[in-house]
Amino acid sequence: MRKRKIIWSIIIVILLAAFYQIMLRGKTVTYMGEDENWRITINSKIKGLNSSYTVVVKYKGIAEIEQLNFNIHPHYEAGLPVLDKDGYYIFECKNECTYYDKESKLLLFMIWKEKNHSIENMDFIELRKMNK
Repeated sequence: MRKRKIIWSIIIVILLAAFYQIMLRGKTVTYMGEDENWRITINSKIKGLNSSYTVVVKYKGIAEIEQLNFNIHPHYEAGLPVLDKDGYYIFECKNECTYYDKESKLLLFMIWKEKNHSIENMDFIELRKMNK
């Protein structure tokens, strides 16, 4: 009888620890990369069953950007980012987003057009997982 209580106590402790890890603690991952034109940061987090991420893009050039679009391979969905007041382009996914932290590198493909120029520019930037 005493062994049975000990076994049940251990099972309950394991279940509580698993619940804490999955539902309350959450996980985060950050990917960063840059080249002569751009600096990119992806902050992704998962807490419980909700995941979200933010892609922050900073143009390091002096020209004004008229159009910007990017795609991150693999896994991350992208869209048209919004320019904030500090000059950062931000794309956010708030709920029901994908969360990936297995890869050590991601590849960002970017297309942009500078204002008063007819040529579209392309760039590939490798994003590396940052250790915390």
